[in-house]
Amino acid sequence: MAENLPLRQALETSLGEVVVRGENFIEMLGFLLFLLLALRHLPALIREDLRQQMGAAFLPFAIVIGAFLIYEIGVLAWLSRLLRSGRLATATFRYVNTLVEVSLPTAAIVAGSLSLGGLPTLAGAVPFLYFLFLFLSALSLDFKLCVFAGAVAGAEFFVASLILLRLDATPAAGFPVLAMLRSPHQYLIKSVFLLAGGCIAGFVAHQIKRQLLSALQTLQERDRAISIFGQHVSPQVADLLLRQPMDAAGQERNVCVMFLDIRDFSRIAGERSPTEVMDYLNILFGFMIPLINDHSGIINKFLGDGFMAVFGAPVDDGEQCRHAAQAARAILHRVGELNRAQTIPPTRLGIGLHLGVALTGNVGCGERKEYTVIGDVVNVASRIEQATKQFQAQLIISEAVAQSFDAPPGEDLGLVELKGQPRPIRLFKLA
Repeated sequence: MAENLPLRQALETSLGEVVVRGENFIEMLGFLLFLLLALRHLPALIREDLRQQMGAAFLPFAIVIGAFLIYEIGVLAWLSRLLRSGRLATATFRYVNTLVEVSLPTAAIVAGSLSLGGLPTLAGAVPFLYFLFLFLSALSLDFKLCVFAGAVAGAEFFVASLILLRLDATPAAGFPVLAMLRSPHQYLIKSVFLLAGGCIAGFVAHQIKRQLLSALQTLQERDRAISIFGQHVSPQVADLLLRQPMDAAGQERNVCVMFLDIRDFSRIAGERSPTEVMDYLNILFGFMIPLINDHSGIINKFLGDGFMAVFGAPVDDGEQCRHAAQAARAILHRVGELNRAQTIPPTRLGIGLHLGVALTGNVGCGERKEYTVIGDVVNVASRIEQATKQFQAQLIISEAVAQSFDAPPGEDLGLVELKGQPRPIRLFKLA
């Protein structure tokens, strides 16, 4: 898979992960200070003789941790200002910052040796701090940076151990295994382990980064598909079709169907060139489509000089009738404004609304599918729109739609015979 360069650059140069690492380091340093205080003042945690030794080493350790804590707070404040200004951290800074952070255990080892001696510090728990910093370096999502951290940790620990072993004068009576502790080989092995820890952290960071890049690229491609696909169907439908299986079965939904038609369109088209007609339709559909979308509906089909819109699918909507009526009134109001401003030729619309159960889903074959709404509610809504000609109306709704309102929404037209329908349907004229 080809890498998406903008995404990769964003991951490699973003200050966000550096800020997060800084916050994590501050939290860890605060925890270490708390742990030192607990080991010094809570006698039940460790043996009394060890607690006394910890008391002797408390001040050097506290000074080292406090100095690094001040450094991290300063760096975090600087990075936050840098992030707000939209600037990026350089690669040099990232490596220098990693060098300073990984040097904390080394500084702690040196400080501890001043009060405890070299061997107790080297053989104690302080060197394990290196691994905490190596694990946190994985947040950089940078393999090279993690390996660099491991190399710095290994090199610093090995050099510090050689120097402290040379300077150490611990009496043999206190350390039965003094010969083993003074052997540089075990510290060399620990240094190799630290380097290996950095490589492992880098491998983990690389895997996380690769998966994150793949996920971001997938999301970007999906957004692009919805953007392109959404130019031909509603964004809701595009999102649904991209998420659901191609062979997903249809769903029955209670939908409100709107049919809209431009009256006398043949006359308007006959008096103008095709380009002018296209511009005219673009003006009308240019505001109608957003109005339908804003009222939780979708335009399912364009019908030349009109369209079919659906409310209540593919997204459930308990107020589909109210939303459909509001969208219809908003469309009529906007057309009236354009008529008064003479922006468009004198235009009248015919809009019919009907509520009923329909089967919604994909229809077609393997090569071509279309999201559609099937049911008698579609046929009735189409006939209601045609009835607007009979009653010189622009908006007529069925009784099923009218029942969703608290009061009669408009003029009661009574029972009306609609073409192709076995029984008359009660209609209401809203405009």
